[in-house]
Amino acid sequence: MKSSNLFSVCQGCNALLTCGEDTFKKYSLLKKHEVRVLNLFCKFMIQNGCKVEQMDGYFVGFSIGQIGKEFDLLRFGYDNIINIELKSELKKSKEENLATICDQMRKNMYYLKFLNIEITIFTFVENDGFYIYDKNHDKAEKIDAKEVANCLLNQIADVNVDPDKLFIPSNYLISPFNSTEKFISGEYFLTNVQRETKDNINIEISKPQTTIFCISADAGTGKTLLIYDIAKEQISNEKNVLIIHCGKLNQGHNKLINEYGWNIKSIRDIPRDVTYWEIPDVNLIIVDESQRISELQLNAVVKKVIEKNIPAIFSYDIHQYLKQGENTDIYEYIHSNYPLVTADKKTLTKKIRTNRQMASFIRNLLRIGSCNHDLHYDCISIEYFNDLKSMLLYMDYLKNTGWMSIKYTTSSINPDPYDEIYKISDTNAHDVIGQEFKKVVYVMNENFQYNENNVLMARSSYYSATGMLYQIVTRAVDELKIIVLKNPELYKKLLEIKDMSN
Repeated sequence: MKSSNLFSVCQGCNALLTCGEDTFKKYSLLKKHEVRVLNLFCKFMIQNGCKVEQMDGYFVGFSIGQIGKEFDLLRFGYDNIINIELKSELKKSKEENLATICDQMRKNMYYLKFLNIEITIFTFVENDGFYIYDKNHDKAEKIDAKEVANCLLNQIADVNVDPDKLFIPSNYLISPFNSTEKFISGEYFLTNVQRETKDNINIEISKPQTTIFCISADAGTGKTLLIYDIAKEQISNEKNVLIIHCGKLNQGHNKLINEYGWNIKSIRDIPRDVTYWEIPDVNLIIVDESQRISELQLNAVVKKVIEKNIPAIFSYDIHQYLKQGENTDIYEYIHSNYPLVTADKKTLTKKIRTNRQMASFIRNLLRIGSCNHDLHYDCISIEYFNDLKSMLLYMDYLKNTGWMSIKYTTSSINPDPYDEIYKISDTNAHDVIGQEFKKVVYVMNENFQYNENNVLMARSSYYSATGMLYQIVTRAVDELKIIVLKNPELYKKLLEIKDMSN
């Protein structure tokens, strides 16, 4: 994205308006009311001494990749950043308007503070004036236009900045498990889609009826943060919430249990027969990674929900399974087997944790040629080894330099084709369900190959190898490293995928 001159932006948008509504919507950087407010803003700045150079170097409508967080105006200086938000006339009470302005400023400060540079945030409200954010006291203060103009006059703009390279999406994508303290203290914001889903669910669960919500979402769409945020809010409102995790409890779970008193159980603790399941009074049951729940346990939970006349939330991704049969669509099952129960399905589709290039690579990894966009695979690296000993030494080195090594879960009873590479890590695919890591490394050996349709195939195991591989690769946030062991043909194929970006 390139910076713009505000005079040009205003006049360009006005020109587009003369070309018709469709043309304006297609090419305009701003909405109609924003153009009007921006014209007023420029007028005030010129009246207070700003010239054409102070109107240059602005990023208009910049949005942080993956997150979708948008800023009206950003201007980067060599030692500071100026953010200006534009609002048409606010219609509510003075107190409500001030709260709205301050809330947006607070969020903007949160996203900008990771750049480690001085930040000044202004809001210009049509027919009202200018506000500045006082971060020390978390409040918006009314100021004169002259102060805004002086700030622009004193800033030395850096017009060569590329904001897409400054903002690192993973800084804002916290996990309840890997960033538990930040999660509890509320150092995060939900996306608009997450917030809308949460608000809809909160309205319904406040009603005295049995409603089951099914949140179906792919890996990286933020479903875990969403349901744990819902739980946190309900707990803060003195509601009793039971969370059932369909997998091993991780360190984050244990911290929430032991340090913050959350009621979290592993699916292993839930009996398959509801008659043997005694739980204290709860106001809400949340089942995470519920694509892995057995039919008997699913029936037990639903019957308990009906018995207690309380709402429940099932969160799942039918593409993430570690064993055949672990990909039930919970909504379809409840709709078919419990027709008298109100079931509501919510879907999250936009990936916010996995970057677009990573998501594109994963699709092509599973089937070459299935994705032909976002092919810049700088976040992917591929290494090759002929012998296990050298590879293990390299894996140890990687683990000591910040890489999370994840192995395939093998049978504890019978010999498994993936036993050879079992020593690469102490962490297997089952251990990391629901978690995320900045840098992930894993191994693909002779058990993997592509068929004639360029679909990735894997030798049979007690658990689904392709299901485990998908679980592993979707844990990566910033970087993914594949180590190929003794499989030249696979190595060639992976390099061909990597080369698609050239």
